[in-house]
Amino acid sequence: MNKTITLLLILCSLSHTRDVPSDSKIQGRINIVNGASAECVMHQFYKQSGWIQIEGEIGRNGIDGLYYKKKGDKVKEVLVSESKWNTSRLGRSGKNKAVKQMSQEWVLRTMDKLIKKNPSMPYSTLKRFIENDQYRARLFRLKPISNNQIQITIYKIKNKGLKAFDETMDTQLKPIDINSPKNSFEIQMVQAYNECRSQYLHKYLSVLSDKEINGLLKDNYIQKMDIKTLLK
Repeated sequence: MNKTITLLLILCSLSHTRDVPSDSKIQGRINIVNGASAECVMHQFYKQSGWIQIEGEIGRNGIDGLYYKKKGDKVKEVLVSESKWNTSRLGRSGKNKAVKQMSQEWVLRTMDKLIKKNPSMPYSTLKRFIENDQYRARLFRLKPISNNQIQITIYKIKNKGLKAFDETMDTQLKPIDINSPKNSFEIQMVQAYNECRSQYLHKYLSVLSDKEINGLLKDNYIQKMDIKTLLK
């Protein structure tokens, strides 16, 4: 009888053993969660301003935010925006890393790929706006700051060719307390932030329980140490 009880206890213990990811995997997955969350907030921010979102990514590459506005049946404005979390910077691609992310050349290369992949979508129309330099280019930064607040900062991107590239601050919103949003706009931003974080935490850190994830969402900046503490 004692052996049976012992065996049951061992099996029960094994069934509750969690497959804990390595430190590097935890950090990598948190980076994905944070990047995706910044992008979700960006989409909500622009859509509530009347912009129509169209897919700008091909797999995990491409344009984070591609939007347009219409007047009647015609496109009248185009917006290209890249989202960044915290202090992440724009990258480079191409030969010798000469093409900077969000430069006009980089955007046009991405548009060509989108046109090839989905020729039935209005990418060709949007590309003409970009070719004629009749579009808005923005860097959308979501940054965690003290007291469980997040802050949205938007930069204008100005470039002509590969050598001239400038990021100029355009708008910096007041910090938003993720646990006490003050108005409907802040509620929308926090909802987008937490819905995306919850989705990606469940996807990439499924070892965590629903209760643990809900607890993490009260924090504006989930870090590796927070995950490791829960998994001890």
